[in-house]
Amino acid sequence: MAGTNARTKREEYSYSRLYFQIRSAFYVVLLFSSALIFKGLSGDTLVWFILLVALLVGMLLIFGISPLFTNHWLTRTRLILRRGFYFRSIIPIKDIEKVEVYEGEPRIGLSLSTRSSILFLTSGRFDLLEIRLRKPKIYPQMLGLRARRIVINVDNGEMMLESLRSKIDLLAPVESDGPNP
Repeated sequence: MAGTNARTKREEYSYSRLYFQIRSAFYVVLLFSSALIFKGLSGDTLVWFILLVALLVGMLLIFGISPLFTNHWLTRTRLILRRGFYFRSIIPIKDIEKVEVYEGEPRIGLSLSTRSSILFLTSGRFDLLEIRLRKPKIYPQMLGLRARRIVINVDNGEMMLESLRSKIDLLAPVESDGPNP
């Protein structure tokens, strides 16, 4: 769902949440099954159980629940891609070369194809957009690897595509026939 926040003059574009709901359910099942396996323990085993539960709760919060509360943002001058607490990328509109519908085979999740220099930030296989950058961008979240193309999915891809293209066109340099007098 795309929405405009009047206070900050940004457009918000949500992405499919089913992937994260399934991931959250998986972590909850792991928590309960580990509780059943380790019930009635004491001593050193209890310490390991507490550490396991803390790890699973942390993973649930960061990778399962936090993406449910973030959207991608588009302002007049920037595209901000967000995925929970663990991914945020600010891309100036002037650094975007081209935006189009992605027709290739997508990867689900957050991954970077070093062979094709594509960063996949997807939670589904539909409504995919490809953002081509003028020069590769370094992503610390991806161990410092570079990507020149970014594939995302949004619920209303056509609206975001149209809005991004209009912002890119507004920033396009004005061609002139010669020097101005």
